[in-house]
Amino acid sequence: MPDYTRRGALKRGTALGTTIGLSGLAGCSSILGGGGTQELRFNFTVPIENTGSLFDIPEVQDELPNVGEEYELTVSRDGATTDSVNALAAGETDVVLVANVSYSNTVLGEAVPGGLTAIASGFGDAYEDQYGFTVYSLPDSDITDPEDLEGATLAVNTLGGGIFAVWMHQLREVGLSQEDVEFVEQGFPTFTAGLRDGIFDAAIFPALFAPEPRSEGFTEVFSSQDILDPYPHAFLASGNNVLDEKEDSVRAFLEDYQALIDYAFNNRDQIVSLASEHFEIPEETVDAFYLTENDYYRGSAELDMEGLQYAVDLVNEVNVIEESFDVTEYATNEYLP
Repeated sequence: MPDYTRRGALKRGTALGTTIGLSGLAGCSSILGGGGTQELRFNFTVPIENTGSLFDIPEVQDELPNVGEEYELTVSRDGATTDSVNALAAGETDVVLVANVSYSNTVLGEAVPGGLTAIASGFGDAYEDQYGFTVYSLPDSDITDPEDLEGATLAVNTLGGGIFAVWMHQLREVGLSQEDVEFVEQGFPTFTAGLRDGIFDAAIFPALFAPEPRSEGFTEVFSSQDILDPYPHAFLASGNNVLDEKEDSVRAFLEDYQALIDYAFNNRDQIVSLASEHFEIPEETVDAFYLTENDYYRGSAELDMEGLQYAVDLVNEVNVIEESFDVTEYATNEYLP
């Protein structure tokens, strides 16, 4: 299994140097290298939480060995991984951040001409001693355990998505179904206020938005570790046509991606400061989770094929996708350094 720990990053090491409000969660930006080298386009969705989003920071790019010399990089942000996949299918980007459901649906639907291949890890959910998607209710709520969810109104970012699948596994675990609850779709930034305003009774939080309910004493109803084994939730993928046409650029990009991971572990404080300023997210919010025990399992760019298979199987088990498939036919580590 890949080593996703700080120790692993320190052990791998790089030749990198040591220099270098939430309203910023919208829009996109582009960064181009120079010298007339081949362009590579990368799309991410959630800033900071998606490690690849750090490519969007010029000061971070300056610390990487290949960007601007071996390839030119354009970085864009999408509202959802499905938007990124659509851009890939339309030939508007080259490498995208996908989650287990968007990856599975793209493979099964043959949405990308030439096919889709996962090429590097993003972050993992449900790992021991790390953050897992967590459901909170208000501090004085009657909902304190999963068994209390019957008849409740539940917040989710997307019905039929990977985080929705976490909800469904827990409901099934306590003998409930989707018909026993009411789901409300809203964006993660609204979840804490939505709980306070009574719009819903319980909400599921990713790492970036969990510091607020955690610090304010909200009730933890369950986390993904309670019901799931560790699995890669998000990862990088590319079209097979891109891998054929831009192989050298993809390899150089993934070398930079691993270097970026290592640099973040070795220079956490600088990354927290730079990312907070660049994405206009309060520094205390970033510092409260990023690369701490309140963050996801992350580190190595290597894909764990057994874990990836489980990531696909678990969403199939609750009928979020139509069927499972052999991920080794649609994933590879061969482009990594």
